[in-house]
Amino acid sequence: MMASFRKIALVLLLMSVLGMVLGEVAFAGDTPEIIRIGALYPITGPLSVTGIQFVQALKVVQDLVNESYDIDSPGDIFRSEGLPNLGGAKIQMIFGDTEAKPEVGKGEAERLLTLENCVALIGCYNSSVTDPASAVAEAMGIPFLDDSATAPTLTERGFKYFFRTTPTDVVHVEGMLEMSKYLKENYGLSKVAIVCEDTLFGQDTAKLLVEKAPEIGYEVVVNIAYPHEATDVDAEALRVKRENPDLIWAAMYITDAILYQKAFKKYDVAVPIVANSTGHIRYEFQKSLDSDVNGVMATQLWSDSLIETNKMASIFTGLLGDRYGEAAAMGNLPARGFIGLLTLVDAINRAGSTDPDAVRQALVETDIPGDLLPLPWQGVRFDETGQNYLGRVVVIQWQNEQQKVVWPEEFAEAELVFPLPPWDER
Repeated sequence: MMASFRKIALVLLLMSVLGMVLGEVAFAGDTPEIIRIGALYPITGPLSVTGIQFVQALKVVQDLVNESYDIDSPGDIFRSEGLPNLGGAKIQMIFGDTEAKPEVGKGEAERLLTLENCVALIGCYNSSVTDPASAVAEAMGIPFLDDSATAPTLTERGFKYFFRTTPTDVVHVEGMLEMSKYLKENYGLSKVAIVCEDTLFGQDTAKLLVEKAPEIGYEVVVNIAYPHEATDVDAEALRVKRENPDLIWAAMYITDAILYQKAFKKYDVAVPIVANSTGHIRYEFQKSLDSDVNGVMATQLWSDSLIETNKMASIFTGLLGDRYGEAAAMGNLPARGFIGLLTLVDAINRAGSTDPDAVRQALVETDIPGDLLPLPWQGVRFDETGQNYLGRVVVIQWQNEQQKVVWPEEFAEAELVFPLPPWDER
């Protein structure tokens, strides 16, 4: 009898605690005290450094919203303590680790929405993970904000609740092509090798490059789709060497970019690279390779000079640096996380509700000016597919182990180094 009584008491206690917790959690139509937002990133595994950068950035934004800072923001949400249109409700980020695996990301999306009662999701960096994770949110009628995955097909699925702030690979490829067109016109290049990883990110990029190459006068002499997270790319590097291209177009994550650069040096493939952002712009790329990065070109959303020229970039990197160290404050990933969560929270505030349809409509009506962003974009506005059409890219070149913007001319920080010197002179 006593054992049964204790079990009943324990159940009642748990129900009471659960009731108090749920009373603070956001449900559709409520004015909650706490608004739970799910965030999906590769926090462990080969891309853990990337995931941690996003986690740090989102935690800073969470603090900016929940406390009071004299910083300009849409709806003045940084000067308020909590969201003013929801009675000062605070946001709480609930993180899920995708491990950069599609099936894990899908499972984490389900957990965050069904067990953690999140009112919206943000993430996931990997396009191949964002695809199934956002499909979970779409099926449940919950807004999903893509702050970092770039595969064009993600906004071609006809989803109603999917929105993306970051530029797609179409924009990045356009930047690659403009840079390549300049090289052709000034240095007579004509043959190109395409080397892209085999997940959604790499193959969407490769498809666009193959389609557009003839339009700017390039012949694709080899098109390599290699296994993502490969451990040996000697055979692929030798294939490139045999075809003797004038240029390499690449789309790789960080570990692959490092591996290929080592293989290209090993077999003296001194061909200039124009890459689709991602692995080739990470600071870990330089730290692993030292001067061997010099000469590599890549599309980029960020320039270190923005800390001097962009007010929000200066403020945000300062906050990140104070909390997590100087390394955490560098690069485009934290800035993209900032913009994504700012956009989502602004929409929730303007909706004045956590109702998913109200938040969706507020996202549709988003109009954030560029001077409130830490990247040189014109702002955030979504087209009918949910894509922000005001983002843009630049092209950087690694020079003296630092990234320098070399295109477009209005943002150029340095003259292009071309032709490239031999490996032992870089």
